Amino acid sequence: MDAPASGLLTVQEYRSAIVSAHRPRSPRWHWSPRTDVARTTVMIFATEGRVALSPDLLHADESAVGVLIHSTHEAEIHWTEDARATVVWLDTDNVVDASVPEAPTPFALAGTPLNHGMLTFASSVARRAEVQTRVSSYLVERLLVEMAYGVLLERVETEPPSLQSGRPSHRARMLLLLNRADPDYGVEDLARDLHMSMRNLQRLFAREGTSPAAALRALRLELAQSLLGDTQYDALSITEIARHSGFSNTAAMRRAFQAHGAKSPAELRSR
Repeated sequence: MDAPASGLLTVQEYRSAIVSAHRPRSPRWHWSPRTDVARTTVMIFATEGRVALSPDLLHADESAVGVLIHSTHEAEIHWTEDARATVVWLDTDNVVDASVPEAPTPFALAGTPLNHGMLTFASSVARRAEVQTRVSSYLVERLLVEMAYGVLLERVETEPPSLQSGRPSHRARMLLLLNRADPDYGVEDLARDLHMSMRNLQRLFAREGTSPAAALRALRLELAQSLLGDTQYDALSITEIARHSGFSNTAAMRRAFQAHGAKSPAELRSR
């Protein structure tokens, strides 16, 4: 479907994300599978009216706020009259991994707090007309990616317990990844979120030759290295990089770099 037919109104572009606003001109959009382009994950929200994967669900499932589709799927998307849409387009590799795999089929986005939050945030981004700064662009993109990852994680979390129990370490790493940028998030919080004792949590990571604290520190280090090595984020000071990477201060970040034998933050910044 071309832009006029989709009722395209606005587009906000980021490095690996796009947010677009639409007033659908057709009650039906057809989504065709594509394997000749970069893998894309799309979240389609109804900011007005309703959207569903079948016409029968337009009014039957009024709690749904949108649908999620990967570029490998095929689907029919149905709209109520006078609907408006906000669509978030993301690089699939940024929002799926071994712990949170691609959804096998398109699925409805239930009216959970996370999905409502994603809808509200994406709609706000689609409407913004002000000039973007490097810092704001980075933060908006990061929020879009992490919220979409959370949406897919939430889908996995609602699977039957028999399926979830086979990947406890994956779930732990998912939670660490989602919370790595929060300096207040620690091992105790992870144990609470997993409903595990600290002893069992330590045993879980010990099977892989590490500890939850070390795994969290490594994820934060990876994020800090990514930000320091990208010229797009030169506007961020090293202190800001430390804060956005989940470290309590720059000294904690430097110690993490030293412990892993990595170049110092200053050396990475002076590349």
